[in-house]
Amino acid sequence: MTNLLDLRPLSPMHETARRPLYTETTTSQALYLPVAPPTLGTEGAVIGRELYSGKAFIYCPFQAFGDGLPGGNMIVMGDTGRGKSALIKTYVARQIRLGRRVVVLDTKEQKEREEGEWAALGRSLTGGPPVKFTPGGGAGASCINPMDPKIAGTRQIELVRTIVELGLGKPVDEFAGSALRIAIRRAHRRAAADGRTPVLADVAAALRSPEESDAIAKRRSLEELLADGLEASYVLDRLCGNDDDVTGDLIGMLDGPTSLSIDPDADMIVFDLTRVPSGGVAMTILVAVISVFLEEVWLRAMCECGTEPGQHERRIVDAASGAWELGANPAVACRRYTQRKRIMVCEEAWHILATPQLARLLEKFLKFARGLGLSCIFIVHHLSDIDDSPETQAALKMADTIVVYSMKKAEAEATVRRLGFPLWTAEHIMRLRRGVALWKVAEVMYPGVQHLLTEAEQHLCFSSGSMADLSTTSPDTE
Repeated sequence: MTNLLDLRPLSPMHETARRPLYTETTTSQALYLPVAPPTLGTEGAVIGRELYSGKAFIYCPFQAFGDGLPGGNMIVMGDTGRGKSALIKTYVARQIRLGRRVVVLDTKEQKEREEGEWAALGRSLTGGPPVKFTPGGGAGASCINPMDPKIAGTRQIELVRTIVELGLGKPVDEFAGSALRIAIRRAHRRAAADGRTPVLADVAAALRSPEESDAIAKRRSLEELLADGLEASYVLDRLCGNDDDVTGDLIGMLDGPTSLSIDPDADMIVFDLTRVPSGGVAMTILVAVISVFLEEVWLRAMCECGTEPGQHERRIVDAASGAWELGANPAVACRRYTQRKRIMVCEEAWHILATPQLARLLEKFLKFARGLGLSCIFIVHHLSDIDDSPETQAALKMADTIVVYSMKKAEAEATVRRLGFPLWTAEHIMRLRRGVALWKVAEVMYPGVQHLLTEAEQHLCFSSGSMADLSTTSPDTE
């Protein structure tokens, strides 16, 4: 009988010589491609590194536009303290070095500094203080007049109507809307006769004192026209006050002539809204007015060489149709008109996206961002802070770049469902370390992008001083 051990089952029956394994670059790529997405190019702002490939992660919506990225709007979300604000602060600072212009709506106050958390970065880049808004006004406070002539007529009517609707908490009907349009025109005429710029109080007064000619033009009696606009006048009184009441929600911010000491061509403009009650009607209305003011003043057409389109030559590109494009400006040695690129950042953007009227007002920023050379960035904690209104859903759909930092289980699963992400991303998001995020740029997903900061940026972006124990922790080690 043969002994089993004599068969030597662990020894090979035949000995073979294995040839060495040689690989080429293309062979290695076959293993690399399934786990590492393609890069976004080599031009733009350096964010950090892509952990699955080890390569530098470079992102710029203006450079990547047209190459799979249809627009430049971005939404950033994640739990508190995971690195959302630090990412956007360093990103815009690096974009400014590429010639971009930035506006920030800052609603996050740092108590120990008695100012918004973007103030230090803005001061370091421009040397100037932020534009502060304070209920009741006071020294150093700013004011924007919704009736300012710099805001075009149609846009101004839309803005004042939005203010009334936000104050009412509901849309106005056609009768009230018509009375409001008449009052705005009448306020301009009466103020011009006095040699001054109208304010919202003039609109309220015009609503309470309609004229016979206006009633006849609308085929209404004087009493009916007065009744149409009476509720709107009460709302404006409550918001902006009057001679007998100085306790309005918008007193010192929207009730007087415009007083903004800003340079529209500055590298960065920071609107400090930290003193305005968060989530209240005053914050919502103030953001609406600032947005329209920026559209009329800051987003004007301008070439990167600093000259307006009218100073550039028209160049015929199709003689048959007469189609033309803007070409050179010999006066400044500019060879071709290139729209100046701008970035608008909204901190704590839930108060924008969660308000249908405000989301609708900002629709032009989002929908026509490509034509304006604009990238809108919204920073939120969770999508559960935002409702499911059609206006909000439209805003989310126009975000072509989505950045998700670590979240708890329930929020991660809800976010994945709402954004239509693959199911595996829910657990992945829960496990992300601080400073590492999942990026979705157009249809390409980058599971692990580590944000890297320089030493100088750490000091400017450190926003947890009140919570950190500085005896053991410093911004250098964060």
